[in-house]
Amino acid sequence: MKILDIIGENYFGKWTSTRTGCRAVIIKDEKILMSYETKTGQWMLPGGGLEENESCEECVIREVSEECGVLIRPSSCVLEIDEYYEDCKWLNLYFFGEVTGITEKALTDREIEVGMEPRWMPISEIFLTFSKHQDYDGTDEMRRGMYLREYMALQELLIDRLPETIREKVSGQSFSLDITGKSGSTVMIFPDLVLKVMPLGMEEKETVQMTRWLSGKVPVPQILAFEEDEEKQYLLMSKVKGTMSCDKYYLEHPDEMVTVLANTLKLLWSIDISDCPRDCGLEQELQKAKRQVEEHLYDLEDAEPDTFGEGGFRDPEDLLQWLFDHKPSYEPVLSHGDYCLPNVLIEDGKLSGLIDMGNSGIADKWEDIAMCYRSLKHNMNGTYGGKAYPDFRPEVLFEKLGIEPNWEKIRYYILLDELF
Repeated sequence: MKILDIIGENYFGKWTSTRTGCRAVIIKDEKILMSYETKTGQWMLPGGGLEENESCEECVIREVSEECGVLIRPSSCVLEIDEYYEDCKWLNLYFFGEVTGITEKALTDREIEVGMEPRWMPISEIFLTFSKHQDYDGTDEMRRGMYLREYMALQELLIDRLPETIREKVSGQSFSLDITGKSGSTVMIFPDLVLKVMPLGMEEKETVQMTRWLSGKVPVPQILAFEEDEEKQYLLMSKVKGTMSCDKYYLEHPDEMVTVLANTLKLLWSIDISDCPRDCGLEQELQKAKRQVEEHLYDLEDAEPDTFGEGGFRDPEDLLQWLFDHKPSYEPVLSHGDYCLPNVLIEDGKLSGLIDMGNSGIADKWEDIAMCYRSLKHNMNGTYGGKAYPDFRPEVLFEKLGIEPNWEKIRYYILLDELF
């Protein structure tokens, strides 16, 4: 068990009293169970003070049940963080918890007053919240200290749950979590490495195979390790240098940005696909879309405003049937699979890397064009990022490519993507 220290600026240099708290880290489907004060906007890992004649394991079980109405089976203590403020030493003991059932909450008067309630939050979002502990320096010292402590705890515990071979490669390095993607993965960004932690069944073995096949053909990350356990897959890659195409600089210099986007598409189309290990053709994509609809795995939150409802499709089933009935002609090329601005990195005005190529393979030429056109439009009209650049025309992409837009195909592939 690792022990970390936090020495407060107001520490007297000697402690005369101690207080022990036990806290649970409960993770499921890359979400973490939190206690949230609706009246103050404050987050915390569930837990609290050790009572007399109570073991640490009993304490964390009791605290989680009282705050969250959840029964857990705790691990042994995996981390201790000792805080020193004034003349007191605060021992914070952390346990991983496995949910075994539900029960009635038993909130204190103070917890009722602040509107405490349990919430499952994406790990990346709560990690980002705790990483901003310095924002409360001088204004809310209690929250600053707590957020610092929980940030340090999550840093250690997220590393601790990795397979040993990967843990050895990243141990001791600080990291941030990427929250821009929508894949359901946790993406840990280290100084020179990127680690994706994904649920099983996300076809990452094919992604590893494709990435290795692409090496030397286009600038892609180098695969450093790939591991699986009973629940997850872990993909460790080198970090590609460069700046996302949706960076403020490139949004303000769109000609430079669109030139790189167009040239990169031409590069992909120029690659010989005769031995490409993955076929992502339309028939395969439609079968995936069918599974998405049948299992209700789609997320319509980001659907285009006119896709469903009046003037659009009744529901995802109606859209799926239309897609099967209106299959366009097929122009196979090497496709990125998610060719949007965040996945194209630029350095010194040139392509420096392609990332998030989990869906790369042989596919229709117009699939990448459609995703790129939509990404350009939404990044430049303020849908993403909030700032609009009204003088920009996304149609300049076709001018840079030297082709006429096929609006029927562009619409088709944007509609297909609505089901993923």
